[in-house]
Amino acid sequence: MPLPDGVKTVADRLSAARLNSYEDQVRREVLWIFSAGATPRIMTLEKQCGLPSVHVREILHRLSGMDLLLLDTTGEAVLAAYPFSATPTPHEVRLRNREVFALCAVDALGIPVMLQETATILSRCAYCGSPVEVQAQPKNLTRYLPADIVVWSPTTEEDGCCSLAQSRCPSISFFCTGGHLEAWRHASGQPAGVALSLLEAFEVGGEIFGSLLAQPEPPSG
Repeated sequence: MPLPDGVKTVADRLSAARLNSYEDQVRREVLWIFSAGATPRIMTLEKQCGLPSVHVREILHRLSGMDLLLLDTTGEAVLAAYPFSATPTPHEVRLRNREVFALCAVDALGIPVMLQETATILSRCAYCGSPVEVQAQPKNLTRYLPADIVVWSPTTEEDGCCSLAQSRCPSISFFCTGGHLEAWRHASGQPAGVALSLLEAFEVGGEIFGSLLAQPEPPSG
């Protein structure tokens, strides 16, 4: 299920960015480091990418300016790179022998697709705080509790004052029932957005993140 018209995703921004090979190398390495359960830092990226630290720093600032990642105040570490967060969030994703945190519910559901790994997602209903657990394989959901989980995705776009990680992601949440989602919307002033079934949210996560680590095609000719 595609997101509503007008809602931009990291895949859209990446497509429009037209990154060169060095920029894309750094972007991909940031995601791989996050996927290993670590925080990407300038020194690590310099070694992994074989680039001088000054070039890595310049590339990270460009990627940050395009809202493909979020840097800390020193510019030496990456705080977030969709779908990952370096700091704990309500959405923990347990992979083989490691745990990572996702920026939002849809990001969490996109991680097993992007990494082609089985994952267990642990979160909570944004209204009542009840535990939510989803077990997923790269191509399908295998188990989830409670049975009527829904996901809320806002449709309002950011005003340019901050990244999507700071503006939209905190509202993209799991709810244990549609009734709790409606109660939350009423309490929050009926924000604009779309309610997704868990399967729809999984499909959206796969659509957004499934190709972010795919190898770029070699130039023709």
